[in-house]
Amino acid sequence: MDIRLLAMDLDGTSLQEDHLSFTPRLRQALLEAHQQGVIIVPNTGRQHNFLPPAVKTRAPWENLCVLCNGGEIRRIATGELLKSHYIPSDLAAEVVKLAQKYDVAVELSIQGHLHMSRDSRQKEEKLRHMLAFHLDHILPTYGVIVDNLSHTLASPETHIEKINLVLPTDFSDQALTADLSRLPLSPCHSGPFTIEVTHQEATKGNGLLDVCALLDIDPAQAMAIGDNGNDVSMLQAAGFSVAMGNAEPHIQAAAKAVTLPFDQDGAALAVERYILHK
Repeated sequence: MDIRLLAMDLDGTSLQEDHLSFTPRLRQALLEAHQQGVIIVPNTGRQHNFLPPAVKTRAPWENLCVLCNGGEIRRIATGELLKSHYIPSDLAAEVVKLAQKYDVAVELSIQGHLHMSRDSRQKEEKLRHMLAFHLDHILPTYGVIVDNLSHTLASPETHIEKINLVLPTDFSDQALTADLSRLPLSPCHSGPFTIEVTHQEATKGNGLLDVCALLDIDPAQAMAIGDNGNDVSMLQAAGFSVAMGNAEPHIQAAAKAVTLPFDQDGAALAVERYILHK
């Protein structure tokens, strides 16, 4: 198997429970893959601002990154934007209306910051047991409280990378998911209580294909590793794909192989087995 590119999800796949670090074993495996000429491309729902130091400043292999589930492709080191698919303001307004209809928290990712109402912020605080990292590490630096999201959307300079809908633990999302599916957008579950909405063309799978085109690499020579609903399109687009052991069964079924969970060095094992052939 001639793998020339590794598309790697971050949270729940390569990053550990702190959402910040790789294990020493994974760092070594990625370094060896890089030394063999394999291009390593993080493919994440995160914005460029939210990339952890393990990716942004400490990785000798840093090159390109797929961000916001395919909403952007940037150079990791400089942040240079190479390609983008942003949500039109009128469609973003429809998603905000649905969030209000179903009484769920909504965040608009705009130029690397999360714009939200005070009401949404309070809803998320009630879910602290699930959102501690987000509440304590992301929102204090990149959260922006606004009085009126409609006014934010009305600005002609607004580039909406992604919309996050955060659901209560007892929320049945079937009706909301059905309503979202009627809009020309790409909604997907990035966790059991989170729906991420992007431009219709912005998926991790399309992001992988775009990177392959930029680097003149056949997608058949790409390997993808992921664990969640927003990773399925990436797993399907790559020539070879690996699901994490912590992924739900339907996500494992979308991959060609399954490795151990993220907290048992599953990502490192996959790189060692399928790229380094150890």
